[in-house]
Amino acid sequence: MAMRVVVTGGAGHLGSAVCEVLAEAGLDVLSVDRVYERDLPVRQEVANLLDGPGVYRLLRDREAVVHLANIPNPFGPTPPQQLYSDNVTMDMNVFQAAVELGARKLIFSSSVQAFSGSRSMDEPEVPSCLPYLPIDGDVPARPGNAYALSKAAGEQQLRYFAALDPGLACAALRFPVLLSEWNMRWLRRAGRQRWHRYGGNPDEGFSYLTVKDAGRLVLAILGKLPAGYHQFFPATTDSHAEMSVPELIEKYYRGVPLRVPVEKMTSLIDISAVTQQLGWVPQDTGIFRST
Repeated sequence: MAMRVVVTGGAGHLGSAVCEVLAEAGLDVLSVDRVYERDLPVRQEVANLLDGPGVYRLLRDREAVVHLANIPNPFGPTPPQQLYSDNVTMDMNVFQAAVELGARKLIFSSSVQAFSGSRSMDEPEVPSCLPYLPIDGDVPARPGNAYALSKAAGEQQLRYFAALDPGLACAALRFPVLLSEWNMRWLRRAGRQRWHRYGGNPDEGFSYLTVKDAGRLVLAILGKLPAGYHQFFPATTDSHAEMSVPELIEKYYRGVPLRVPVEKMTSLIDISAVTQQLGWVPQDTGIFRST
């Protein structure tokens, strides 16, 4: 019998890709979102996850929950107080109901912003907040906005539930910039220079991942993740920067302790933990090298 999975935020940028990957693998997928997506190849429920009692109906008889639904933009119209409150309430509603109803796997879409502070690429002289390089999933939280703060709180919630139930497998995924097919088509037309006009935070490690690779990671977790709390930073090991790794370290990361000698560093990102544990590696790489 196919694993029964709920994907919250299933109609979104990331969620729709996750639903498609899981459905293609033969899983029984239910998408829950505040909107209906006409082309999504799974069953859908339109619902508001701020309705705590209503969440129980949605998660009943589901073995796994992939929780992707949150207010995503710290710079949007939602006041920071509401953004934080709504996100952590959604997280608690979903996690509590999932655990009470017997789900055995919980996957949470966290963010690179949970640890990257509030630095800007226009401020290379500002010291990095990173405790070491290359970056991995164990970097301590250091949120720089209300959205990032809500993601760090969601990670803590997941640790709490993993500690309560030793048989529960929980994963917090600190996703970097996520690219869809539309993003990549735009990038091929506009070129890397125009991408960089949008700036960014160098303490995110110039990282990215495609939504398809994110979906493949979720599938790997559902199949292989052991019990306990796990925290990953899934990203490609190439970057969207035009500079080499030593040049980036010299410009943006002076004083940051290096776990690998600079002359041996080929990436700012270390995904060895997720690769060794789950056998997952990004398939969509080198996207920025041809632009």
